[in-house]
Amino acid sequence: MMKTTVQLLFLALISITFSCDSDSIQRVPVNTDVVDAELFDLIKRVPTEDEDTSIDCIEFNYWFNLFIFDENMDLFNTIPIINNEQFSEVLGSIQEDHSISLSYPITGTLSTGETIEITNNEELKESIDSCQKEEILTDCNGALTKENCLWNVTDPNNPNGTYSNSYFKIEHGGNATFYSNNKAYFGSWTTYFIEDQLHLNIFLNDNGTVGNDWNFDWELQYTSDTSMVITNDENSYNITIDCSLPCKETTYTTCEFEDNPGFAEFNLYDYLACLKISPFSNETETVQFSFYETEEDAENETNEISAESYVNTTNPQQIFVRAEDDTSGNIINIFQLTIEAIFCEE
Repeated sequence: MMKTTVQLLFLALISITFSCDSDSIQRVPVNTDVVDAELFDLIKRVPTEDEDTSIDCIEFNYWFNLFIFDENMDLFNTIPIINNEQFSEVLGSIQEDHSISLSYPITGTLSTGETIEITNNEELKESIDSCQKEEILTDCNGALTKENCLWNVTDPNNPNGTYSNSYFKIEHGGNATFYSNNKAYFGSWTTYFIEDQLHLNIFLNDNGTVGNDWNFDWELQYTSDTSMVITNDENSYNITIDCSLPCKETTYTTCEFEDNPGFAEFNLYDYLACLKISPFSNETETVQFSFYETEEDAENETNEISAESYVNTTNPQQIFVRAEDDTSGNIINIFQLTIEAIFCEE
């Protein structure tokens, strides 16, 4: 039974960044044995022999990883998808009780004013099969392909909202990790065009509030090479790139207080993306982090420190980060990091 609201793609959403294909997209013949005539007419505008316009269609930004889940929602296969023809073959081979990693529905408005709405794998296959690919993706912003960068989230209507300190880390292959407060959620980040409208499909492997808030087919608009806006029917977020990760150095540094040299305020949450947490290294869906001044405290979960505004007690100083399964509480690892307050030129 295929899910109609969220077809799961578990991550791995890894260092995968999305790439843009500048080559001409090959034509895919329409399979009349697969495509229902009414659905074909609803979703696609097919030119007559006298027309020189192309079929309106959905164009994915290849390549990306497709994750397949069995009837128990356990990840059992990951397939790199490189073009429409292969994607169609994969969709046609998926068992009825298996699921994939895309969030439905996928919707958009064609140049004719008609609305395209794809709600499941079967409809997606029909759309791909019926579409002749004549144009490359109109624009793929280089910012989406930058490695070792984060996408900071802000809500323009509520700067201090729930996700004001959240960010995405996108890795090679389309895998993504969403960091919100002291938790990390694994998922995927897939871009594609419907007509000239760029879309961002986000999936996070979470059945709670975070999954409900983010698992959508978003419309995406660039404001510059370093920022973009994503919107759905209910929400709009600004996402801004940040390539100044503290993990580029062996020590996490920040500027010391002018009136108290050797001491500074650290937001330890900023360092979470530097920790080597892989969605394949354990069976957890969500990782929860907590911070401590000693390894013993981290092991025993005692004397937890405030991560958002921590002032060091020595300089430099060792901090210990406890990573655990958010559901079971089982410990995954204890990480050690060094923080240091440094002098900064004005």
